[in-house]
Amino acid sequence: MVNENLLKEVIKNQKDVFLGKTDLFKRDLAGEIVQKYVKLDAIIAITGLRRVGKSSLMRLIWDEVKGKEKLSDEQFLYLNFEDERLIDFSKDDFAKALQIFYETNSPDKTKKIFLFLDEIQIIKYWEKWARRLYEEKKFKIFITGSNATLLSSELATALTGRNIPIALHPLSFYEFYVYFQNNAFSKNSLYDIEERAKIKKSFGRYFQLGGMPEYIRTESAELIQEYFKDIILRDIVNRYNVKYKQGLKELAHFLLAAPGQISSLRNISRSIEIKNINTVKNYLQYLQDSFLFYKVPLFSYSYKRQIYNPDKVYVADLAFFHNIAFQATKNLGALYENLVFLTLLRKDKEIFYYKTVNNLEADFVVREKNKITDIIQVSFSLKNKQIRQREISSLISAMNELKLKKGWILVNDEEEAEIKQDGKIIIIKPIYKWLLER
Repeated sequence: MVNENLLKEVIKNQKDVFLGKTDLFKRDLAGEIVQKYVKLDAIIAITGLRRVGKSSLMRLIWDEVKGKEKLSDEQFLYLNFEDERLIDFSKDDFAKALQIFYETNSPDKTKKIFLFLDEIQIIKYWEKWARRLYEEKKFKIFITGSNATLLSSELATALTGRNIPIALHPLSFYEFYVYFQNNAFSKNSLYDIEERAKIKKSFGRYFQLGGMPEYIRTESAELIQEYFKDIILRDIVNRYNVKYKQGLKELAHFLLAAPGQISSLRNISRSIEIKNINTVKNYLQYLQDSFLFYKVPLFSYSYKRQIYNPDKVYVADLAFFHNIAFQATKNLGALYENLVFLTLLRKDKEIFYYKTVNNLEADFVVREKNKITDIIQVSFSLKNKQIRQREISSLISAMNELKLKKGWILVNDEEEAEIKQDGKIIIIKPIYKWLLER
């Protein structure tokens, strides 16, 4: 239980901090949520990596809603449960918080009250309280969380059919170029020599900085290192009571050093100081649940082949690679591959990699409604004839097996007319152009 006077102080202070966020990057997701989901009778559950901007997204949502519905700032309650002053907060304090809200505000009773609840999974039994408020129909509830498993299990058990899960990722290249760097952009920008040069220069910055909002403001390596440490210690070690911290760190560094690498659990176990394969498997799941890494499975029409083949693993933002990974040289093709994966992820695609019967690899295949719709190969450059032939051959072989007519090869800065071969069409395109497609 939290002392009532302390809770009043925290609520007022957090509201002031929430409203004091004035220099926020615009996020495409804010408008999408307001347009599609605010009017729906459901709790909005926003998940994502620590410090990716979930609190800021809620503020952007509030600004849009307030403007559209002409609401005052007395129409919402904001609580951030990572505040150390709320360390003793329990389920019984939710009613107390609402009482304080009504005592200190005069909301319009003809309209819904907005509840913005940050890192809600920290509080045990939060979902029971949220469900009760949902059923009262007086509130529009937004929750955020930095742990996929804890949040999803609670949503699944207590709030099935009552929630809309939405993932927030680091800034896309479009958001970086237009909202952070404040550039105008249209399709015609790509055909203007000066504009194209500006876009390519900006892409170079984005490639180095990634899309973590505070980091791209400060470019402080120490900040990214602190994020990494907090994810490992607070989101994983403390939450799951991990005994072997060093092994977990070694696994994270192993994955950081080689994005997109295919490694079996046994090979990973041999490469680091964790000899128990089940421990490696558990640690991998923890890293994925914290949104620091993502796994991409092999696509196969045989479910058995799919689950028994190793996954590819990608990092949530290249800033972690550039500032933390132990690497002798940078495999630029692999880093471009990571960027393409993150873009597909933002588009909410179902993503796989593919291996042909001759063991040729296609980097990404995309499935929608149980149908393979796209196939993408990523390479830094095709100027080397052997690399060019390898990439085209791998892509065509995969397209033949998957019965696809069109495929893509994304590269650094090369563009060609369509390649037509064996009845297939291959489009070679600079990655920065593909990343800007809406």
